[in-house]
Parts: sequence; structure tokens; C-alpha cells
Amino acid sequence: MLTSLSVRNLAVVEDLALTFDTGMTSLTGETGAGKSMLVDALSLVLGDRADSNMIRHGADRAEIEADFSLNDNSVLRDWLIDQELDDDEQCHLRRTISRDGRSKGYINGRVVPLTQLREVSERSIDIHGQHAHQSLVRPQTQRELLDIVAKNKALLDELKISYRDWQNLKQQLDNLQQQSEEQKARQELLQYQVDELEALNLSEDSIAALLQEQGQLANASQLISVAESGLHQIFDADQAAAYDVLSHVLSELEKLQDYEPRFASAVETLNSAVINLDETATDLRHYLDNVELDPGRLNDIENQLSLLHELSRKHHVEIEQLPALFQSLSQELEALTGSDVTLADLEKQVTTKEKHCQELCETLHQRRHKAAAPLAEQITHSIRQLAIPAGSISIEVEAIPDGKITEHGADQIRLLVKTNPGQPAGDLAKVASGGELARISLAIQVVTAGQRTVPTLIFDEVDVGIGGSVAEVVGQHLRELAATQQVICITHLPQVAAQAHHQLQVSKKHRDDSTHITVDKLDKNQRVEEIARMLGGVNLTQKTRSHAEEMLDQAQN
Repeated sequence: MLTSLSVRNLAVVEDLALTFDTGMTSLTGETGAGKSMLVDALSLVLGDRADSNMIRHGADRAEIEADFSLNDNSVLRDWLIDQELDDDEQCHLRRTISRDGRSKGYINGRVVPLTQLREVSERSIDIHGQHAHQSLVRPQTQRELLDIVAKNKALLDELKISYRDWQNLKQQLDNLQQQSEEQKARQELLQYQVDELEALNLSEDSIAALLQEQGQLANASQLISVAESGLHQIFDADQAAAYDVLSHVLSELEKLQDYEPRFASAVETLNSAVINLDETATDLRHYLDNVELDPGRLNDIENQLSLLHELSRKHHVEIEQLPALFQSLSQELEALTGSDVTLADLEKQVTTKEKHCQELCETLHQRRHKAAAPLAEQITHSIRQLAIPAGSISIEVEAIPDGKITEHGADQIRLLVKTNPGQPAGDLAKVASGGELARISLAIQVVTAGQRTVPTLIFDEVDVGIGGSVAEVVGQHLRELAATQQVICITHLPQVAAQAHHQLQVSKKHRDDSTHITVDKLDKNQRVEEIARMLGGVNLTQKTRSHAEEMLDQAQN
């Protein structure tokens, strides 16, 4: 239930705070006083699109807040808990609109996307606008109307998911089938490339080893020459070999270190150097004893590398990347090799998902067909009370031609009306006049409102175009709804306003070269004055006041 609404700097509203009670509340006031502005504010705080032009002149930001009681709304309470937005059994919404075009939404003090404000709206309130009858002629509106009464939401949600899965699978299947010839050609090419690379038994280590060995063999003469020269200078030279020179210096220092302890460090360093030179000479001698000049081996290696370079140029990669290329091509070939299996599996999935959609559509059809006649009977009864005494409504539920399935089912829903005796039933847009269409729409809203689970219903001047006893019937219907749901009705009809349990008067005042809106909660005497104004205009008489008081008393009784 909506418990409060506050509006700051929105259009002509400077600062306004309202509280709402259970039962039926009517909002009245002169034409242009700003009654519908309150509905606009509520729509904004519930996630409607905003425009910076809505901000009051001279202000930088508009702000709207609304509070909803969770006592009668377990659906909203559970949703808040699921979204981790619950806060001590309250639902406080806040929306700000800045002059720079930015807009922010809050739930219980936490910043949220506007989609979450709309989700609160779906679980808390229904707003029936004054132009709702204009959408009633659309097949979509008629289908949604029947689905609300048939309580098909869960079924439709399941169908929507299944239908979209089915369409996605069909698209994948179509793509695979269209690509089959291209895939076959690609598969043959991949097989050739993989076989060509696989025959070489490539790995990163083997390529590195080939490159290293090729470098050794290609430079063997220089390597041997340098090794022989190094061995000669380190160890084999008759005079001034590095080993002999350092050994002599080491021997001389060792003789004198007893006299000069500071020689100890130099002795230790030279001793290590002599040992390292001896080991280096051994390594070079071992290398020279084992090295081989094999022109045939060099030729074999260069042939292998030439083949690898040719493959790398063909695939536009470096020679070291050929093993990774082989793995990539092998994986792609494996995926394509299994494409036939994937194709068959997709065909099976498409068939299974289509069958599930058909089953859901059949269940939906049965539920719609079952709900159609009782709903038509209720609407017929209601419109006959609204000055269409010979009117009748029927609802057709027929299959879409060619057995077509949509995410909304496989049915065509048509709401047919007959307004005069002897007249055949026909489409609303063709048979009903503008006034009749407005009354039929109002009857439907009243009849279906009780079928909805949200605790608050708002009617924004839906009684345009009616009056007299018909208006009183409308007011009675709304009051009946208020027995189970909170009803807020913006109206210009005294017969409707009198039926309300509570009445708020909206006034527009001009001061200091600006416009201000005020809303006052009326007591019994004030209600008499307001309803008398609605009945008799500017110059009120005692007779008009008496009539207004009588209307209030009759409604309360």
C-alpha cells in the first residue's frame, strides 16, 4: 500500500508531502489544478523516463520520494530480500532528476538502476491513465487483459524463455547448415596442413636443437680454431702460458706470506684462478677430442630447416611458432570433424524445444479459453450498468493461422462488442463510439482490477465522458474495489468523489510571480463544500450544499 508521496521542484510543484490511507481516496480540484501531476510524480519515482524540462523553473534538481507498506505485500517484501534491498520492513523509494540530465534512483537508501524501480512498480501498484481506452483496441492489450484474468504470468514467463531458446537454437542450426559446404572445404585443407606438420614431429625443443646444431656445424672450423688457440695460450705455450705465469706468481707469494699476512687474500684468489684455468684447459681439450666436422650432417640439418622455413612463410608465422600452429590447426580440425555430431545434436535440441513450446501454447490456449467466457460475462454485466443497456462482450480465442507460435502463445485474442439490439458483434475499433469505448474500458478496468495482485490501484480521470447515474455506478464500483485494495482516484465527477472514504483537494495558487500547488485533506464539512463546487460551479447555494451532503451520506451508508 502507498503510504506517502513527497515531491520537490517538479514542474509547478515546489514542495508537497502527502499521506494516503487504506480504502478509496479521491483527488479533486479545478481543471488544470495539477491533479495528474501527482500521478506523473509517482510514475517517475517508479522508474518512468525523466526529462530535465520537468524540473521547476529556478531549481537545479527535482526530487520525488514514496513509501510503501509491506504489511499487505509479501511479494514485494520477498523481492526486496532477494535483491538484498530490504531494510526493517520498509520500502522507501527516491528519485532525483538533475538539470544536467542525470537521474538517480534509490531503494531504502541504496542507489539502484531504474529497472529495479520498475520492478517495485510491478509488485506494488497499477496506474490506469485517462487515455487507457485508446489502447484497448490493440490486440496486444486485449491479449494481456485475458492473461491477467487467467493468471498466466508464470506460464508466459516460461514460454518466453523456451521460445527464445528455441529461436536461438534454430538460428544456430541454420548457420551450421549454411556453413556445411564451407566447413567441408575447410576440413579438407586442415587435414592436409595437419598431416604435413605432423609428419615433421615438431616441438619447440626439437626446433631449438636443430637451430643450435646448425649453428655449430656451420661455424665448426672457427669453433675449433678458437678452442685450439685458447688451449695453447692457457696451457700449452712453451713460454708465457697463462697457467704457468699464474702458477709462478702463486708460488712466490706463498713463500712470503708468512712474513706478510696481507698476501693471503692474493694467494687465495690466484689459487682459485689456477684451478679454473686447469679446468678450462681440460674442457677445451675434451671439446677438441670429440668435435667432428660432418658436412653430410650439416646438409641434412639445413634441408630440414629449409622445409620448416618454407612452412613458416606459407602460414605467415615464425619458425618457432610452428608447433603452436600445429596444435591450433589440430583443435580446429577436431571441432569440424565433430560438426556432423553437433548438427545432429542441434536438430534434436530444436525439435525438443519446439515440442515444449507447443505444449506450453496448448496449456495457455486452454487456460485462455476457460477464462474468456466468464470475463466476457462480467464485462457485459458491468457495461450494461454504464449506460450501454443492450451491450454485450464476447472474447474469441483462436489459433494463429498456419499454426504459428510466438513468445506470447499461438492464439489470436479478439474482444468483440455489440452495443445495440440486432447489431452483429464486431471489433471494438469498428463498432464502439468514442464514448462507448471509454465506458467499456472503464468497465474492464474495474472488473479486472480485482484480479490483480498489486495492493494499490490508481485511476487517473478514467471517468471522462460519463456523468449522472452512470458516474455514481462507477464510484460504487471503485468503492467496492477498495474493500480489498487501496484505490486512489483522480476525478472531476462529484458522484465518484462522494463514494471515496477520503478526499484530497488539489489547488493551484499564484504568488510572487510563481505558481504553487497545494493539497489539503478534507474533513466532512470541507468535502461538502468541494463536492458542492463540483456540482454547482462558482456560486454555491444551500440547495447545492444539501445535495452534496446527501450524496456523501448515501455513499457512507
